Amino acid sequence: MLFLMVFTTHYYPLPAKVDYLGYALPVFFVMSGFLITNVLLSSDDPSLLGKLKTFYLRRILRICPSYYLVVALLIAAGTLTYPIQYLFYWVNMQLFGLSIADNSAGIHGWFMMAWRKESLHLWSLSAEEQFYIIYPLVLYLTPIRLRTLMLFLILIGSIAARFWFMAQYPKSFYGVLLPVCAEYFVWGCIFSWLDAGNRLTWLHPSWILSLSTLAILALIATEHYLGHQGFFQFTTSYYQTPIALAMGFFIWALWAIENDHIVARTLSWKPLVYFGGMSYTLYLVHLFALDIYKAMSVELPFDTTINEAIGAFVISLLMAMAIWHGVEKPLYSLRRYIPYFKTAKQANDPELASRMTKMSGE
Repeated sequence: MLFLMVFTTHYYPLPAKVDYLGYALPVFFVMSGFLITNVLLSSDDPSLLGKLKTFYLRRILRICPSYYLVVALLIAAGTLTYPIQYLFYWVNMQLFGLSIADNSAGIHGWFMMAWRKESLHLWSLSAEEQFYIIYPLVLYLTPIRLRTLMLFLILIGSIAARFWFMAQYPKSFYGVLLPVCAEYFVWGCIFSWLDAGNRLTWLHPSWILSLSTLAILALIATEHYLGHQGFFQFTTSYYQTPIALAMGFFIWALWAIENDHIVARTLSWKPLVYFGGMSYTLYLVHLFALDIYKAMSVELPFDTTINEAIGAFVISLLMAMAIWHGVEKPLYSLRRYIPYFKTAKQANDPELASRMTKMSGE
């Protein structure tokens, strides 16, 4: 579902008209923070080095093979102006740096022309990777009794950073920087941490799921209607904090609802689980797929925009399936040799496995 929202945004004739669908990306950031905190807290390895080694190796197996394959294809196709930044997960910082350069007006024009061709949506994976590198160290090095304080201090710092950038560089792409979009990740971390400590048991997941969904839709609709939204996630608005908070409630509720809830049963439907497992790869290739479709010179009986959207979607599916089955899935299966859970009780916890599947296929 999140991928379909992103795809629709990117292939709509006037993306700015449906920029509210771009909030699918922050939802993923919040979910990422929630799930990563859960697995970090679930690890029962007695040593810090062992915990970090397990986490980083599993993340590398999950993220890097397909990412670097796609980046290699983009480099081979000659579409990337800044290939080094893609290889080192610096795309978000490069975009910000370009946006505050002296010729920023020209850079904005270049961006509008190049964002599809150069797959500039991959900036989000740079921010995510930076979060994955830093957060486990911060979490594990913080004493348990201080972790709640630590998370809220990071949250306050992220909000403060956003206000500072909004004041100092209002026309820059400050929203792509980790200090700004970290707010989404951290709300997910906070809800996961509170859930792990059984401090949210007084909330009813089903009710919270409905109310948080309504809150997200109402806040985004109000922001859009009043014209207060920024330029997708590249620039943000004052609505970011309440929207991110509502998303935190939403992700927690999605995690906590019973398995027989209609939403849980829908998300556990095998076709959705299958395509959900490929959602990361679909996200990687869905803009590059347009170049491949155009090169094929296939004629469809619709106007150009619809032809491109249909063609790119089909090519995205085919590419994602090939990468998933040929590269991503075989390599990620090696995670069985580096489990988060060392004890048999945790390793064979059916409830935890069910929740992971429901949320992301992890």
